[in-house]
Formats: sequence, C-alpha cells, structure tokens
Amino acid sequence: MDAEPVERRTKGPKAITRVLDLLSILAGKQDGMSLAELSVALSVPKSTFVDTLRCLCDLHHLSQRDGRYRLGPAAYQFASRIVSNWSAPEMIRIQVRRLADETGESVGFAIADWDIGQAFYTEAVNSRHPVRYAMQAGLRAPLYASAAGRVLLAHATPDQIDAYLERAHLKALTKGTQTDPVSIRANLAEIRKQGYCASFGEMLSDTAAIAVPVHDPDGDTIGALMIAAPLDRMKLHYNRFLETILRIGRQTSANWTARRTE
Repeated sequence: MDAEPVERRTKGPKAITRVLDLLSILAGKQDGMSLAELSVALSVPKSTFVDTLRCLCDLHHLSQRDGRYRLGPAAYQFASRIVSNWSAPEMIRIQVRRLADETGESVGFAIADWDIGQAFYTEAVNSRHPVRYAMQAGLRAPLYASAAGRVLLAHATPDQIDAYLERAHLKALTKGTQTDPVSIRANLAEIRKQGYCASFGEMLSDTAAIAVPVHDPDGDTIGALMIAAPLDRMKLHYNRFLETILRIGRQTSANWTARRTE
C-alpha cells in the first residue's frame, strides 16, 4: 500500500505535537539522531514518519547527513527570532534593571545555545553614559570569548564542554582573546571556583565585562548576568562592580528558587 501523503497525515493536533516533540528532542542532540532512534524516542513507526522528516528537510527546519537528522538553518532562525523577543520572568528583568541602576553601566542576561555555540542576550539595559557598551535583546556572542559565554560554558556538563571545544572555531577577536583549549579549560575551572568571569579586552579591545551565573532550584545554570563597560571605567570601578554583580546574582538565583518552589 502506498504511504499516505504527508500533507494529509500532518493535519491535526497529534501531528503538530509530534513535530514539536521532534524539534525539542533534536535541540538537545548535537550529533543528531537516526530515523530508527527518532522512531523509538517518539513511539512512531518509521514508515509513517519518514515523509514528515523529508518535508521538514525540504523546509530547512531539519538537515540530514550520514543518515542522521539535525536541526536545520530555518529552525535556528526561528529560535533566534523567539529569543530576541523572549519575555523573561519579571524577576529577571527587575534584577537586570537593578544591576544597571546600581552600577550605571550596560547590563544583560544571556542564555546558551549549544547548537551554534553562542550566548544569546534575552534582556538588556544600556548605560546612561555617552560612551558605553551597546546592549540589546537578541545580541549574540561566542561562548569562548565573552564573559557571559564563559560563565555558561564553565557551568555546562563535561560532555557539552568537550563537544563545544572540539567543533568551535577559536579565532582571536582581539590580542587578548584566549584561543588555546587548554587555557580555556583552566579558565573555566577558575570561573567555577571563584563564581564569576572577568574579561578585559577579549571580545572587544576597548571593553571589559563581568558575568555571574544564575541557578535554578536544582543548581543548574539557567543563564548569566553580565555587566559591560569601557575598559578604563571598568578598571576604575572594578571592585564595586564585582561586589554588586555577585550580590545581585546570588539574589536572582534565590528569587528564581523561591518562585519555582512556591
């Protein structure tokens, strides 16, 4: 019997849910999954699912290579649009504004996208100073070269760190950018120990930043708070800025925990 046309089978809530489940599963699989693995994971016979996969590949929401399916460029573009307009929990927004008010500098909140190896800023407040680091929601930065990115990388799983360093293009953005995997790993261990990352002229030669993790009730890192300023101003106020972001970072994690456990 001929397979039922994909257009007919993909109608209805069940088919929509199945596609959403598929995208969700693949979002966490850097190496992709085979048709057989997806069939088991979604409890769908291979013969009734292969046309859906082909359709998603044609639309560039998936890509297929060596028999394994991965998220495609259209999926990443869609995710980027969502992230750029993502409305964070109000308490995250409050803490971002509070940090900006107390320091007078540009502040952001970033989450990690492991598939493309970047930090995405979902919340941003710009400094009132005429000379400042320009922040905006939707801004992205490489994990290895940014303060927020390295905080997110430092608190990732060992497998995530290994996979990222194996495939990342570690190119120098400035004279201060760390590009040696051994040095980066040593810095990640230091970040985990001290609880923050301070970066001076590594992504932009005239800019410095400090970032701290924000944890959920299980201790997992959900994002990173970051403050950025011109290099000279950061050096002048470094101790005050560090104390402030550490304090507000701890409060943000505590508020997130209280919110999730109510």
